[in-house]
Order: sequence, then structure tokens, then C-alpha cells
Amino acid sequence: MKVALHTLGCKVNQYDSDLLLTKLVSAGYEVRNFNQIADIYIVNTCTVTHTGDKKSFQMIRRARRLNPDAFVAVCGCMPHSNEEIGDKIIAAGADFVFDARKPDDLFEKIKLTFTIDVPMTNMINNQRNRAFIKIHDGCNRYCSYCIVPYVRGPVTSRCHTDILTEIETHKQNGILEIVLTGIQVAAYGYDTGSDIVNLPKLINKIYENDNNLRIRISSIDPWAINNEFLSAVANTPTLCSHFHLSLQSGSNTILHNMNRRYTTTDYANVANNLRNLRPNMALTTDIIVGFPGETDEDFEKSIQFAKEMAFAQIHVFEYSPRTGTKAASMSGHISEKLKASRGQKMRDLAANLKSTFLHKQIGKSFPVLFETINQGHTTNYCIVHVKNATQPNIINDIYITGVTDEKLVGISLKEATNK
Repeated sequence: MKVALHTLGCKVNQYDSDLLLTKLVSAGYEVRNFNQIADIYIVNTCTVTHTGDKKSFQMIRRARRLNPDAFVAVCGCMPHSNEEIGDKIIAAGADFVFDARKPDDLFEKIKLTFTIDVPMTNMINNQRNRAFIKIHDGCNRYCSYCIVPYVRGPVTSRCHTDILTEIETHKQNGILEIVLTGIQVAAYGYDTGSDIVNLPKLINKIYENDNNLRIRISSIDPWAINNEFLSAVANTPTLCSHFHLSLQSGSNTILHNMNRRYTTTDYANVANNLRNLRPNMALTTDIIVGFPGETDEDFEKSIQFAKEMAFAQIHVFEYSPRTGTKAASMSGHISEKLKASRGQKMRDLAANLKSTFLHKQIGKSFPVLFETINQGHTTNYCIVHVKNATQPNIINDIYITGVTDEKLVGISLKEATNK
């Protein structure tokens, strides 16, 4: 039997999808591209924005069109967003809605539907060059625009020994880099009521176990960059110099209305502290434009602050009201036309800032993890292309010679030295 899975949204969804696919593969299923004919289609949805909802429904309908007789299952955040959404998902063509964090529910349904057995294993997908490690789930911050705490629930941290065991399994299968991910990775351990387990201590423990394994952290909030975290950065050379610090707005008024609990001054101080330790780090971020009540002055403050921070990359989102969140009932909603205009202006700035950052890498050398024979990522997460083929899933020292098509171009450091 053939199975196809499409994942929308964050790295946490990707992690959950990987585990689902691995269990199905272990049962003898053949994995197909989502655009191919399959017996089972799984759509792991995202509901952070209206766009996420729209794409999720598109994929459900596409699966049903590809094979009207297929079994279509839906998981992820969208089914939890409101009481009526389940009926809409079924109407769009789904046969079954489940929680990806409870995969046995899906496998039991498959067993009953197709009269086959699916092993209840807990294997790990090792088809990538880097591995996502979900260290926790849920969120308790309740930013006024965000539906995530309502659909993912409160912070629930994994036992650190389970995390370390999973990492060890990946290492044995040749993985050279891990990405610590979660809905709010900075909150790891907060639900345990103990300061023995937290993100900096987890980073330290991973490094103690293996001082060669590259460690990368997914999105993190500025409030988490305290002295203990900075110490972990200073003492963990294998921690990649790429920090995705969520900003959301460069206006303190908007940050307050978003319930972000920091100011632009706080953010700038955190960024400077990290840059003092990692001068060539990539600082990337998220910015929402068109939040309710955002004036032209507020938006201009976001533009100016982004320039001051010299972001390497900005993920730009037009504000999308989510039913049940505080921001959805705020006054001063911005027109779609104005949101689109501001979004384009911010994206234009993001492209210029990214180009500037990439050009600053010329003349530097990096250990590059190659995902293919010609392309890989630096420790500060820039894509590097080399002309001469190299072995994939290997780390080579590369000297950067130029920039093209938003990618760095390089040659081996040994070749550059000989020249």
C-alpha cells in the first residue's frame, strides 16, 4: 500500500509527520509524493493564519481528487481551532481526524479500515541530513494574536533522558546536526517546577555527550536570552550561530498590545549580547504587519528597527485574525489592501537586508553541512553552493567567494589556501 503525507506549518509539525511516516514505512508502506496516487493521504495542518487554513483545505481536496477511493486523514492544529471546523474538514473530503501526538489512534483506524496490522513502534526517520528533536509541546504565553496556546495546549516538556536517547539514535544513523524544536523552546522545563531542567542545561548536556554534534535552535523569544543562556552559547562551540528571535513589531505600543512582554530596547540589548559572543551570527526574525491599531508611525518604527537590527532574514506575515484570540475583537483593524502594501514594503526591506548579510560572508570560511553533492548550510544557516561535487551528509570547510540567487558560492578551504 502507498501513503503520501503533506505537512504545513512549523518544525514541530514536521517532527510529528516524520514519526508518522516512519511507523508506516516500518509496516511496509511505500511513501509517495503527495501529488501522486496513494491509498492513504495524511494532511498535517496549520491554523496560525487564514493562509494556513486555506492551504490545509486545498491539500485535503487535492487528496480526494487524486484518488476518490483513498483514505484521507487530517491532523495538526486546524482541527482544534474551533467547534465547527471538524465538520468542514469532513465536508472537504477527509475520512478521519486525529491528533498527530497520538499516532496510535491513526494506526488503529487504518487497521480497522484495511484489515492490516501496523506496528506500534517508536522509530525515528533518518532520511534527512539534520534531525528535528521536539523537546516540548504547547505554549502558555497567550500573545493576543495567537491561536497556538488554544490548539496545542499548555507547555509539556519531554524527559531530558528521552531526548538524549533520541539524539543518540540519530547519531548512530549518521546525523551530524540536530535542531531543538518546540512550540516555544525557551519554555522547556518550565512545567516541571524545577530549575534542574531547562534549555541552557539541555544544551550543555548534549554538548557534554558529544562535542562534535552540531546543535541548532529553532525560534526563541527574547525573554529567554538570560545570563544562563548566554553562558551556554559561550561554552558550546557546536551551537550554531543562527538565532531566530521573534520580534513581531518594532513599535513598543504594538508590542504591548500583542502581549509580547518586552520592548524594542530589551530586544536590542539581547541581540547585542548575542553578537558580542557570535559577531557573525545570523539574526533572523518574524514580523507581523497590519496588527489592529497599527498606525503609519508604528509601521515605520518596525521598518527602522529592522534596519537597525540588520536582520539576515525576516519572515513577514500580514496580521490574520483568529477567532477566540484577544486581538480578533480589538478595534482598529487594518484593511487588507493596506496590510498587503505594508507586507510588500517589509519584504522588500527583508530582501535587501538578506543580500547585505550574504555579501558580508564573502572572504570568510565555514564548516558546511552538505545536504546534496553540491549544496549545504553554514553554521549561520546560509545556503552554500559549490561547483565541485562533494559527498552528501558530510561537513567540509568552505571558503566563500561570492553570492548568486540568494545563495553563497564557495570552494573548499584547502583549494582556496593553495591558490
